[in-house]
Amino acid sequence: MLDTVRRTIADYQMLAPGEPVLCALSGGADSTALLRALLALGYPVRAYHLNHCLRGQEAERDEAFCRALCGALGVPLTAERVDIRGEAARSGQSIETAARRVRYTRLAALAQGGKIATAHTADDQIETMLFHLARGTGPRGLAGIPPVRGQIIRPLIEAERADIEAYLAALGQVFVTDSTNQTDDYTRNRIRHGVVPLLREINPALSDAAARLGRLLRQDDACLTEQARDLTDAAAEGEGAWRVSVLRAAHPAIRSRALRRLAAVCGVPARDFAAVHVRSLEQLLETDDPSAVCSLPYGYRAWREYELLRISRAEMPAPLVEVLLSVPFAGAVWDGRVRLCIRQLEKNEVFYKTFNTFCVDCGTISFGTLCVRPRRTGDRLRLTANGGSRSLKKLMIDRRIPRQRRAQLAVIADENGPIAVQDIGMDIARAPQGGARIEIKIEG
Repeated sequence: MLDTVRRTIADYQMLAPGEPVLCALSGGADSTALLRALLALGYPVRAYHLNHCLRGQEAERDEAFCRALCGALGVPLTAERVDIRGEAARSGQSIETAARRVRYTRLAALAQGGKIATAHTADDQIETMLFHLARGTGPRGLAGIPPVRGQIIRPLIEAERADIEAYLAALGQVFVTDSTNQTDDYTRNRIRHGVVPLLREINPALSDAAARLGRLLRQDDACLTEQARDLTDAAAEGEGAWRVSVLRAAHPAIRSRALRRLAAVCGVPARDFAAVHVRSLEQLLETDDPSAVCSLPYGYRAWREYELLRISRAEMPAPLVEVLLSVPFAGAVWDGRVRLCIRQLEKNEVFYKTFNTFCVDCGTISFGTLCVRPRRTGDRLRLTANGGSRSLKKLMIDRRIPRQRRAQLAVIADENGPIAVQDIGMDIARAPQGGARIEIKIEG
């Protein structure tokens, strides 16, 4: 077994010679063997034990065993106690999820950027792969437990449990046994006690076969993930936007990974981003609706802006209200989202037309009702002398203004209807006719 651990550390470049390592120690056979093996191979080792306070006297026994073992071996030990049941209730997570989160958080804090060794074995690898297969998974899930994940290393990942127990027996090293591992109340235990022995009857080299499959799948996934990174870079169109046509043209194996990467870049937690969310994003790419929207975990959403795909947290903007305007006016409205400048033009002053700057005849304005407001049902504009009036909705669609932005555009209006609309234009009926004029400038 020691040769297997030495080879695994070298093959996956887990540790440099003499590199310090923090060992997660439960007191069970696997973690006890891991601690003894790392010491035997000459690595400076510290240990960490977490008492989950879930199994009463048995948990107290485990903590006492770890203290005695580390004392006998001269290994510095940090032991902590956390009420995992209470932590799960506070966080709304399952006990297993809460325990894992707390355990890895405490390990990372104690390691301070150094390596953390956990005692996952070849048997754990098989059970994990079968568990994921039964639940339904993709290649990454079927690959099982990665030998290295960031600062986490798993030196026992290619060692079988039978060899581990034989190693401990040869050392005369005792260990503790978690009674919950003996029951079939948990899915993993049923796989361990029922499924794995049958598969080993079919192929005694099951661990080697599983390890080989995991390596091949991780190798393929690394290649496809690199191509997905190139795809997202090629599709990028400014911050938080990606070109639909580039993503849509990619091979599905690369596209699905690219969509997962986009979601992660935008802040969507990867653990809760499932295949159903990938399918929703792919439907956004394929739809003919240029303003389609889909929901993602934790309040995030993805939407189309014509030929762009965007992902962000779904924050509902405050409703926009009508604001009465006076002349002159210079300032921001709607919490700074829009800035307006309205001023009287001198009689002979030259007006310089720019985008979102309009010259309006004063005789066409009801100044007592002059306001800025969002669009309303029935709003219409006539933009040219030769054309008829059209609804703002149709004009915005023609200008390819995203649906999410349409309700945020400023409409300068009076009791007779819109005068000028941000990003659209001015009603031709309000054009100068030789009398007094005002200039309206909209920014936002």
